[in-house]
Amino acid sequence: MANEVPDPRTFQSWEDAFQYPIPTVRKLEQQLRTTADDNREKLRSLVGASYRNLLNTAETIIDMETQIEQVESRLGRVGQNCNSRVLDKVSGNVVKMDAHARGSDVDRYTFASQLSVLRNAPTVKTRLMRKDDQHLLIAKVLVISRLLHKALSQSAKKPPIVDQLWEKLLLARRRLLRRIDKRLASSTGDIAGLIESMSAYALATSSAPSDVLKHFHKVRKDKMVSELKKGGDELAKRGINALRLCIQTCQETQTIFPRRLAEALANLKAHPLIQDPEVRGLYELNLDVHDRWIGDEVRNYTPWPRHDELQRPEAEKILHRWSKDTISAFLKGVRTILENEDRLAEVASLRQELIETWMLSGPRMAGVKFANVLDDLRDTMNDKLEMIVRARTQALQDVVRELTAGLNSLNANNDQSSLSLWNTTTDAKDLSNGAQAFKTAIVNTHQGRDRAVLDVTAAFDSWMDSVLEVKGIVKSMKEARWDDTFVDDIEASSDDDDLGDSKQTLLSADDPRLLEDVTQDAIGQSLESLGKSVSQIAQNTTDDRGDGSVQKVVFILRVVRDFSDRIPQLRLQERSSTFPTPFTSTILEPLHTLLAMHVAQSTLPAYESSLRSSLKGRTQTHILWEGHPPLPSQPSPGTFRFLREVNRIMGRLGSNLWAPAAVAIVRKQMSLDVASVLEKHIDANKNTGVQGETKAKPNVELEEADGQKGTGEATADETAASTDKEDELRDQTFKQSAFDALYMQRFFSDDTETSQTLDGIVAKIDLKDLDDAAIQRLKKNAAEYAKKTYLLFALLA
Repeated sequence: MANEVPDPRTFQSWEDAFQYPIPTVRKLEQQLRTTADDNREKLRSLVGASYRNLLNTAETIIDMETQIEQVESRLGRVGQNCNSRVLDKVSGNVVKMDAHARGSDVDRYTFASQLSVLRNAPTVKTRLMRKDDQHLLIAKVLVISRLLHKALSQSAKKPPIVDQLWEKLLLARRRLLRRIDKRLASSTGDIAGLIESMSAYALATSSAPSDVLKHFHKVRKDKMVSELKKGGDELAKRGINALRLCIQTCQETQTIFPRRLAEALANLKAHPLIQDPEVRGLYELNLDVHDRWIGDEVRNYTPWPRHDELQRPEAEKILHRWSKDTISAFLKGVRTILENEDRLAEVASLRQELIETWMLSGPRMAGVKFANVLDDLRDTMNDKLEMIVRARTQALQDVVRELTAGLNSLNANNDQSSLSLWNTTTDAKDLSNGAQAFKTAIVNTHQGRDRAVLDVTAAFDSWMDSVLEVKGIVKSMKEARWDDTFVDDIEASSDDDDLGDSKQTLLSADDPRLLEDVTQDAIGQSLESLGKSVSQIAQNTTDDRGDGSVQKVVFILRVVRDFSDRIPQLRLQERSSTFPTPFTSTILEPLHTLLAMHVAQSTLPAYESSLRSSLKGRTQTHILWEGHPPLPSQPSPGTFRFLREVNRIMGRLGSNLWAPAAVAIVRKQMSLDVASVLEKHIDANKNTGVQGETKAKPNVELEEADGQKGTGEATADETAASTDKEDELRDQTFKQSAFDALYMQRFFSDDTETSQTLDGIVAKIDLKDLDDAAIQRLKKNAAEYAKKTYLLFALLA
């Protein structure tokens, strides 16, 4: 610390430096000398730079002195030349020179400039056409071109190119008007662009604001009509676009006319077209060069549109008239596009979208009543929905034609016995999706649904699907919820008093209910017509009685059964009952009767033959009788075989055919036929007994006439024994016939009439040796055996 050098700036005088030790003083000396050398070098550098600056300044002063001398000399000459006499002389010479030049070249320069601008105008328009926001600028160029063509056409030496250029300009004008119409028809874009296009139209066609408004309305109406006439499947989209265009046009008209369009047209009067900055910015026209030569008429032309021609009352009147006409055209167009439309979902979607759009924006459309248009929309769409529903329900006649075609394709050898469940299981079936295909094949085989039946039921299913689509439409209509606040706003803003209490009730309750009622009524009428058609087909089939009539009856019954199973699904209204079946007993009974007659004709001849055989060779079945006195406990073999054959024939036709009504008719028919056969059999047995007695009586009398010879007595005893044997066998036959009648009564009798028929057969049989108890035991035996064997005759049980 002793050798640390102090800071000289802290010394008060030079004597303070020597208060420190000598080494410190020496270091201080060295430091001061080093600092002095550095400062000396810096000072030398500063002095050198200043010297150079001083030299430059001196040189600048010398140059300024020289220039000042030159300026003074020139100002002196200018002063000499600026006296009045010299100026008058110079100006006079300039005027003479300009007059000479204009007199010789003005016509040529004017013609060249006008032709040059006119020739470049189509190029400018073609370039500007590539943009969608330059309509007004193109119209300005078109007006300038028209003025130039007029000026050039008045020239005595008009070249042919002028007319050629004019044809190009006319073509450009038509393209411009088409572009303007396209822009006016578009529902996109802002109001400023729309006003600019209207101004361009007014400038290009010299139209007043009222003409512009009418043209705007015409373009929008044509656009709406064309939108409705478009082809394609997007029916709802086209209808909504058309309605939105109507509403948007009304709103834009109220915004633009008359004030904003008038302001835009007034701005065109601000300056001549040639002075418009946008026009002068078109480099192809080169107006900076040609401006002075194109003529005063073109250079000074200023548009003067009648911007204040249209007032608000007149604009509102035009708007109201247009709104009424356009809404009428819209509704007419909707009806037109719906004429050939049969897609129920598309029409329902269109109804939803149209009503929603009208509910959102309709109250703001001036000139029409909100409620009237809403009712017209509802009526139009509801009428179309009803028309489609009725057309679809009437398509049930296609099912009748399919049924007729299926009948005609049947042949007399069509054997339903080929439909076997065992054959079904031998085929390889797709077991995916829960073996649905396999289960379907099993059910179809059990129900006897061959290809012809499946084709008819498939046609009926297709018809049902088309009709039941209404159910989904009705559900969506009921579930639609219209915003309550918005509905209140509509009712508050509308001047109509006939809107009703609730739009929700009209749109989501009344309309669906109307569609439901119409659908239910139409389905009922179609099913009634189906019943009449099937009745006629059934009558023709039963009247034919030719080969294959039984197969046709079977086919009809199976189709009718499948139809009847599906009809309950057609119920649309949860509160309504199911449709009554159109296939009444009047239709089905003749078919069942024909089946019953077929069963009887197929089995009774064999049964009659077995009964006749029993008369020739008496069977000894009485040895199996039980009780005292012995009575039959089981039917005769012929009767049992007869019942088995009846059941087999019924099964061969198809076990699925034998509904209770069909079985009842078979029972009734077989009961009558069996009673008739048994009655003949009993009469034949009685006659056989009478003939035996008559034959024996003459023999006895002959023997008595011969004096009671021994041989005669023996013959009489033998004859008496034979007669007793015959009586016994006849009595056994009667008892067995009674048992058979009581046994078959268990299967063939299900009402009082048929039961009395077989009871009458039993009463007709002469059972002299049986008391009431024995007869009751005989009935009991028949009933018990029927219980034991009824499963063998399941189709009759």
